[in-house]
Amino acid sequence: MDEVVRSSVLQNKQSFLRDLNPSYIIDHLVTDGILNAQEEEDICSQKTRNEKVKKLLDVLLGKDNHAVIRFRRALEMEGSDHLAELLKIRSPGSSSDDCEGRSVDAVLWEGGVPPRPVVFVSRHEAEKGLRSQLRRLQNKPGWVVLHGMAGCGKSVLAAEAIRDGPLLGDCFPGGVCWLHVGDTHGPGLLMKLQSLCSRLDKAGSSVFPPPQNTLEAKDKLRHLLLKMYPRSLLVLDDVWSTHVIEVFDVQGRIMVTTRDSRVADYAHGNIYKTEVENEMKEHQCLQILSGWIHLPTCELPVEAQLIIKETKGSPLAVSLIGAQLKDFPNRWQYYLKQLQQRKFQRIKRRSSYGYEALDEAIAISVRRLSDDDRKYYKYLAVFKKETDILSSVLSMLWDEDIEDVEDIMHVFVTKSMVRHHYDGQHIMYRLHDLQHAVLYDMHRKEMPALHEELLCKYRQRCADDFTQLPNDGYIYHYLCYHLVQAGQLENLRRLMFSLDWINSKLRMVGVQHFVGELLQFKNDLCSSGESAADTWQDFIDFLSPNGHLLVAREMPDVWQLALSEPVSSEVYAQGLRKVQEQGDGRVYVKWLNKASAPKLFWKTFRVHTGAVYGACFSPSGELVASCGGDRYLKVWKAETGEEHLSVKVHLDLVLSCSFSADGKQIATCSADGTVKVWNSEDGGLTIEYEGHDEDVLHCRFSHDVRKPILASCSKGWDIKLWDLQSKQARTTLLGHVGAVRSSCFSPDDKNLASCSLDGTLKIWNIASGNEEESVDVSDFIKEVPSVLKTDLKGCAWSPDGNRIAVVALNFIVVLLAPTYTFEKLLKTSPESSILSVDFSCDSRLCALGLSSSNVQIWDIGNEELKLDGKGHLAWVHCVTFAPNGTHLLSASDDQIIRLWNLDSENVSGHGHLKKCIDVAFPSEDAMLIAAANEDDGLLVLSGETGDRLCRAASRKHNVVCCCLNSEGVLIAAGYEDGDITVCDVHTGDVLRELHGHQKCVRKCYFFREHPFLLSCSDDGSLRVWEWKTGDCLMVMNHSDEEVRGFSLVDEEVILSISWDGSIKMWNLFDGSLIRTFQHQESGSSILSCDVCPGRKLFASTSADKTAMVWSLRQQQTPLIFRGHADCVRSCRFSPDGCLLATGADDGTIKIWHMDDNRSRSLDVKGRHDGWINDLHFLSPKLLVSAGDSLKFWDVSTGDLLQTFHTRGNDLVSLHVSLQRQMLVTVDSLGLLYILQVMH
Repeated sequence: MDEVVRSSVLQNKQSFLRDLNPSYIIDHLVTDGILNAQEEEDICSQKTRNEKVKKLLDVLLGKDNHAVIRFRRALEMEGSDHLAELLKIRSPGSSSDDCEGRSVDAVLWEGGVPPRPVVFVSRHEAEKGLRSQLRRLQNKPGWVVLHGMAGCGKSVLAAEAIRDGPLLGDCFPGGVCWLHVGDTHGPGLLMKLQSLCSRLDKAGSSVFPPPQNTLEAKDKLRHLLLKMYPRSLLVLDDVWSTHVIEVFDVQGRIMVTTRDSRVADYAHGNIYKTEVENEMKEHQCLQILSGWIHLPTCELPVEAQLIIKETKGSPLAVSLIGAQLKDFPNRWQYYLKQLQQRKFQRIKRRSSYGYEALDEAIAISVRRLSDDDRKYYKYLAVFKKETDILSSVLSMLWDEDIEDVEDIMHVFVTKSMVRHHYDGQHIMYRLHDLQHAVLYDMHRKEMPALHEELLCKYRQRCADDFTQLPNDGYIYHYLCYHLVQAGQLENLRRLMFSLDWINSKLRMVGVQHFVGELLQFKNDLCSSGESAADTWQDFIDFLSPNGHLLVAREMPDVWQLALSEPVSSEVYAQGLRKVQEQGDGRVYVKWLNKASAPKLFWKTFRVHTGAVYGACFSPSGELVASCGGDRYLKVWKAETGEEHLSVKVHLDLVLSCSFSADGKQIATCSADGTVKVWNSEDGGLTIEYEGHDEDVLHCRFSHDVRKPILASCSKGWDIKLWDLQSKQARTTLLGHVGAVRSSCFSPDDKNLASCSLDGTLKIWNIASGNEEESVDVSDFIKEVPSVLKTDLKGCAWSPDGNRIAVVALNFIVVLLAPTYTFEKLLKTSPESSILSVDFSCDSRLCALGLSSSNVQIWDIGNEELKLDGKGHLAWVHCVTFAPNGTHLLSASDDQIIRLWNLDSENVSGHGHLKKCIDVAFPSEDAMLIAAANEDDGLLVLSGETGDRLCRAASRKHNVVCCCLNSEGVLIAAGYEDGDITVCDVHTGDVLRELHGHQKCVRKCYFFREHPFLLSCSDDGSLRVWEWKTGDCLMVMNHSDEEVRGFSLVDEEVILSISWDGSIKMWNLFDGSLIRTFQHQESGSSILSCDVCPGRKLFASTSADKTAMVWSLRQQQTPLIFRGHADCVRSCRFSPDGCLLATGADDGTIKIWHMDDNRSRSLDVKGRHDGWINDLHFLSPKLLVSAGDSLKFWDVSTGDLLQTFHTRGNDLVSLHVSLQRQMLVTVDSLGLLYILQVMH
């Protein structure tokens, strides 16, 4: 250190001891690298202020001139100008700056540019963009306007942008002069001008005397900048007024920081504007917090991310909190709570920032508005935070034209008080969260009245009936929020518990939003008592299972759906009232036996605010852990949904979670590349693993309780095995050449199976880490091109260790263990992909989560679909069986987790029915149903309630068909082995067993006038039996192909249909063949047949995509109906025989006019999603079709009148009563539907 510099410090030591407060000075010196950590600690450890000052001066005296320059600069920044003046040393022909040879720091220091903050994080892209704008001033004067909201870091960014040697050398060789303006005017502004001129006129060489007013100051400043500091940069920091710009408009090179983007619009010269982003990236905010408390970002507590979320990444807010945490490092929870409760006055200044607290920095902008603008601005607090505000809504609220609203909002936009964007149709406005919170707090007492004012405006638009509101893009999303904020809870209940509101709202925003509001406002909705709570549950139970329908392309009839709810439900009561009130000839259907139908799922939970990617049961089954796009791990009770833990565990999407075998630990993995293990009791972090280079897609614990192993697999092709005692991977398994989607341990933990995007399933030895087997699953999928079958989405090892299931596209490939050889291939719908798979605890069932939003359960041994569950609204990422096998957990993109009830004892009184049923109508008022359940019990059910009346005593298995006689006293069943049994309906006793068919019996029928039974079989024959004696009276051999069914012309003549493409007419007296009818394409299977006795015609449909109408009397050319694009599976004549309806596998229906020689058809206006299996005319004007659902059509217009949605799909047959008012069918889930048509 020079002697002169050292002397100046020593000579002024007493002044420093008297006036210097070292606290903030030390921060600057540490940031500038003058003091190291040890020196800072030595100074701060002194007991008194004087001792700290002495120690600081002693340390500085041991350093060079540069240290004193930085010390002087820190004094200026902290407002100690009189102390800084003491250190201005002049030696002949030089200045103190010479000790740095006019370095960048010296230029900036001399110009008064503020130093970097104590904790500084660079914003490289923003700095680069601002420097690019500044370079535009290289050759001519102009303005660069840096604008943004309060606390976004404008001043720091401006200072950092000019802290660049090449920029200063190329564009501003005359130096830089920084002036903090602030909210200054009048005498204060003149004083700043005088001070600036004095700083620039160091030698007093200017010809101008000291300025006495702003005009003189402006002239002198112009002279100084043009003559003495050509090509210099003047920075005006924190400018509020256009008047300031007028005063400094001296044809110089000027940069302005401001909240008002228009502040310099009328200045002379070119103007270049740059907007500062309001929010910093999360990693930048973490660096700020890390710098204040001297901890690596990876060791910051979870509260760090939550604080950043609450502040929306505001640089000011994060820095203020970081500064306070430096002194109070244990107050993470405290400051987070202050932010959550919007107590911003507690977030106070601990640096040189110009406002005392965070709320003050934001509120000053509001107070600077005109009275009129403040009045308009306060209304913005009415809108929910993070909400886009439409100009059309403000126009209604303010009673102003749209153009006037846009002009008013433009004022707020230019002052950085509102953000805006254009979506192609509307200008959308939004407040920053901090601005919203401060504004709301400023007008807290007025808020209920402001919400009420908004509601009144909307009431005027809909005649006080919210269900008739026009869709303005806003109110259907937020009406309930405004009702709650206005304290109108009773109106909220009337609205939310209304089918009219559901019908209106779901057409605008969809069911997810509605269910979300029911959950969000549950306490408000249920606060009036037990009755309200029951009603809330009724609406949840109504919307949850029907959610997949309520987001369909064609919005279903809400009141029809309501009629399927329990009779005790408020939803049903409203639906029935509405149907009775309408009276406009519409078709509605009542489900008479719905009381006996079980709920398909037990509970619906919405515990996450984003997509749910993973969920699993604890070993006891009492708890569920789930994770998802909101970055949280949630642990909750499976029975009630009560939250046990909620921890933000990762910095990116949490893709999988797994309980350890003892239930004490939970592993999570994330797209941030890390794997973490958490204590399941308190949520504490047990260990963190960072070995993967890319997204970690899946993790799974082994079954070992004593020494658990955790497997994790990643997008980077690797699998890692971890011990809980070490952060280092015990083994890395390499061999896949694509992202590894999933892995699972064998039941004995000796092996690990993994599946990958590369199309292979690999088996690894856990002990050695070696690959034991590699199976190319693509070899087993022959139905699709090789380019499509490589992505394996999941794998599961059966608990008995005998099978491994791996899924790809819509296929389940089952391999035998331990040989890993192919066993079987199962196929789901080609319209969806399988995303997840799991085995039940008994290894019998396999659950699938599909991209079609369905959950399926397959019996692997029997290759049978047991459940095709609807209810989710988006992709199902995860399915997991409960440890006891009674429930299935499913998690979806729709933010919903469902627990499906699989307990067969609670399914229904008669179990899941097979689709082979028959219905008898012994009288006009009586109806009996014959059915077989999955246990092959032959049942007789009540036609009114569906209750079981009788169970037949037959011990045979595999019932394929059944029938009742017309009196309803006999029931017959045909079996897969070709046998037939006849039983007494009342007692269930087996009256006779009929043996003769060699293959499966497809259909049987009791004659009305004779004690005969007719049957057909896959052995190609039809037989007539004397059922009382068991004798076979005749055999009619149709062909070598299967006889799929028959139709009666009368009691003497029948038609049989076969897969060989022929229809044959038989005489039942002697069994002789009367005639053979052949479809055009020989060999095309006949799929259906219907007889029109009145006109002596019959129709047939075929896989050749045609329908044909034949004469029963004489041989003549049949009518051929073409037009379907797929197999024609069903047909039915109208009662008068003038119309023929046909249904095809592509879901289309055509109605043909029989008297039209041109075979004209009417295409109905709609379609089924899949095959149409049956059709019936309920009247000359009403047609019903059965497929994935029941649909009712207006025959004359083709309009769809109604859809009755069954819980399952694939309705194979439909039975209609004599009066055509009652319908009976069974769906793919084995549920019976006894329906009454009201029209």
